[in-house]
Amino acid sequence: MEENKFLGQQESEEFIPASLVKRMIAYGMDVILLFILLQLVALLIPNLFGETAQKEFNKLVHEVSLLRNEDRFDSSRMANFLQESNITHETYDMLISILFTCFCLPVLYFFCGDNYFKGQTLGKATFGLRTVLLDNFAQPSAGKVLIRSILKSFASVSLLTPFLLPGFLNFCFCLFNRKKRCVHDYLSKTITVQPNDSNFQNDK
Repeated sequence: MEENKFLGQQESEEFIPASLVKRMIAYGMDVILLFILLQLVALLIPNLFGETAQKEFNKLVHEVSLLRNEDRFDSSRMANFLQESNITHETYDMLISILFTCFCLPVLYFFCGDNYFKGQTLGKATFGLRTVLLDNFAQPSAGKVLIRSILKSFASVSLLTPFLLPGFLNFCFCLFNRKKRCVHDYLSKTITVQPNDSNFQNDK
């Protein structure tokens, strides 16, 4: 009985597509938080490896900081740089662990917010935005949320690499459709909305 009452309340809510400005600011807040978390991960993971690997990693970071910006964003030059560095397998495993975590952490962040907190990351919650299904404004299934989170995370991470075109196209796609949906919205059949009545505040 209570469940039916809740569903009735959900259906009675009216939503409108969230403004692009609010979405951009909310996304920026999420990115800042993720950047801080990724920085902490980059500091903590080396402590799980031996002292030799930590020294090699610190030396590698220092050498990368001395490279020109165009070299850092050139994948072939960076590959040659790593090969010429002659790092040990343990240091290589450390780099793989950091890269793997840097991709999985955004996926986990976006997935948990959209799936377990009523379609809201911390950035969205600040403005009362919510991710819902396009056709009925219901909570997306875990599968759709996972698809959305992976695509959005891949696009976000790619913006920090030489292969930034996929991320650029993903987010710029919202400029060319009426409901301002990005590619990750289209492929997961979701939309970010703003409640149009006071019920949302009571539901929180």
